[in-house]
Amino acid sequence: MVAGRTSALLKRLTRPAPPLPADFPNFSYATPEHRLLKRLAIQVVERLTGQPRLKRLYLEHRLNPIPDEDFWTAAIRKLELNLVYDRARWRAVPKDGPLVIVANHPFGVLDGIIISYLTSQIRPRFKVLTNSVLFRAPEVQPFLLPIDFAETRAALATNIESRRQALQELSEGGAVVVFPGGTVSTATPPFGRAYDPDWKPFTSKLIVQARASVVPVFFEGQNSRLFQIASNLSQTARESLLFKEIARRIGSDVPIRIGDVLPYATLERYRDRKELIEYLRRVTYELGGQDPSKRMRVR
Repeated sequence: MVAGRTSALLKRLTRPAPPLPADFPNFSYATPEHRLLKRLAIQVVERLTGQPRLKRLYLEHRLNPIPDEDFWTAAIRKLELNLVYDRARWRAVPKDGPLVIVANHPFGVLDGIIISYLTSQIRPRFKVLTNSVLFRAPEVQPFLLPIDFAETRAALATNIESRRQALQELSEGGAVVVFPGGTVSTATPPFGRAYDPDWKPFTSKLIVQARASVVPVFFEGQNSRLFQIASNLSQTARESLLFKEIARRIGSDVPIRIGDVLPYATLERYRDRKELIEYLRRVTYELGGQDPSKRMRVR
């Protein structure tokens, strides 16, 4: 029995990959900045879990696209997602004028795909501030701005440039989507409910400078218990399971709560950036009936 399982495992690891287009993006949470052992560990777990299936779906889209179908619609279709939300409420979101959409971040890349699809239905022009591997797909790069919440000079430079571009988008009446938590929601301790960490005041600064209206969006649900346990053990284990979490959502319902539009005039009373972002976090989590005072503990 053990020998058979070992043989099957080796076959999966050594199976030749199908030929890929020359510009096929490297969808992996392993980066050159990681140490060799960490990079290999992430790559092995990704290949054994959800990554091959997701790469296959993306390749199918690249090789056999439906004419005039945009990437976001294709992604929702290929992932067979049933988005459960109030369509009338979403259609009521202003079609023009500076708008910032804030959301919790329970799943990972999936949140970015879904919120981008929803935004594309009301705003053909928008940007998403993200630090995910989604940025590597050439079809979506015009929509995405990299964000890095690490406390380094390189991260600061990246964020300054992305903020400049986001402000430019808003000044021209566009929309910007932000996950202010900056990382996937996690249960700490692992057997409880998953929450975002503190939301970063970066977002409130963007709102104030652009005098933008805000729409809060709440995604119901969270990643698997295995992911929560792994996240509490090590960052390597956490990152290696992110593709698995996307794959397990294929063919599922995704309930989404849409909040009221918050005109900038109603937000002006929050003079302090931290106070404003705490308010937005609270109204977002209250959409899902969750306790906004709870949050992921960051080590």
